[in-house]
Amino acid sequence: MKRIIVRILAILGAISLLTIVLTVVLISGRKGKVPTSTILEANFEQPLVEDIPETPAAKFSLTDRLTVRDVVDAIDRASVDDRVKGMVARVGAVQMGMAQTQELREAVQRFRAHKKFAIAYAETFGEFGPGNGAYYLATSFDQIYLQPSGDIGLTGLMLESPFVKGTLEKLGMRFHGDHRYEYKNALNTFTETKFTAPHKEALEKVLNSWFGQLKEGICTTRGIPPDQFQALVDKGPYLGKEALDAKLVDGLAYRDEVFDQVKKKAAGDAEFLYLRKYLDRAGRPHDHGRTVALVYGAGGVSRGKSEYSPVSGSQTMGSDTVAGAIRAAVADKDVKAILFRVDSPGGSYVASDTIWREVVNARKAGKPVIVSMGDLAGSGGYFVAMAADKIVAQPGTITASIGVLGGKILTNGFLG
Repeated sequence: MKRIIVRILAILGAISLLTIVLTVVLISGRKGKVPTSTILEANFEQPLVEDIPETPAAKFSLTDRLTVRDVVDAIDRASVDDRVKGMVARVGAVQMGMAQTQELREAVQRFRAHKKFAIAYAETFGEFGPGNGAYYLATSFDQIYLQPSGDIGLTGLMLESPFVKGTLEKLGMRFHGDHRYEYKNALNTFTETKFTAPHKEALEKVLNSWFGQLKEGICTTRGIPPDQFQALVDKGPYLGKEALDAKLVDGLAYRDEVFDQVKKKAAGDAEFLYLRKYLDRAGRPHDHGRTVALVYGAGGVSRGKSEYSPVSGSQTMGSDTVAGAIRAAVADKDVKAILFRVDSPGGSYVASDTIWREVVNARKAGKPVIVSMGDLAGSGGYFVAMAADKIVAQPGTITASIGVLGGKILTNGFLG
């Protein structure tokens, strides 16, 4: 009887072991390999996020979203991968800021520097709406194709601000508060009925800087004389044939026609592979060498843990989460430096101060801290960064801080 029981247990054990082995094999097989002749396929009409917080809401809501690092890493890895012959990307309604766009442009240009083709196609750049950023991104590619029915909304940039002081007065409400000097203009929405001179000056400086960056990038890559760019923008938007005549695109073609050309350009029996799948199979470019801790600070700064709201789609940079991550990196003997990625409009002074202190402590412990800025690192977003050894930003990053603000809306009249 004992022998029978032992045999049964042995058989059950063997079955369990076989099941585990088969599961591992199936998972490994599902991951797949990178074909020997691959064309990287990307969709830049999908918005990118900086980070996916370790919360159930974020994991569920952002499961299909790529981060900026995912995209840049995949392109950089593919640039030195002999199996990858080129890249084709859908562009047209890019929902990203200037700095993110510039990071992607630089990644595409590094890819091209390795003698690999990069082709962009679009159904439309804006569809009679603003398409400046999308077109700016597309100009980093070798060639741009536009659907015949599409258009290019190269119409220039605009910044605007609402003023609700008059509305509040009609409702019997009044804003009570103050801000640090005349250029801290976020409260002007509640305290003014039009732009003040400093407020207008500040927005014009940002606007002119961004426009200059667009001009330089587009003129350089498309071979447009800089002195003709303003006239080109003033004539926008452009219908398909007009865009082709103005040499803003290289051809008018539908998606299937573009993909046929891409396959011919790759030569041989090339296969298309989505950017996410390629990254899963090929791995990231920085997978060996000394360890650098990557800490994210994305969203408005607040006390507590970093969170994500599926309702508003916004993130918070929680001081508990970020400060704890920096402390963990300091305590880890394998970590030689800390890369702190910041994309934040600011927020709580106290929470920002908490994070700033941990950056100071990290440097005291001998761990260099390098800050990489995204689209925005303003106010508290700059505060958390300013103690770092080095700060790196894109030309289009909005950063620095010029004081604090605060206040409240008095509702006595309204309630009465």
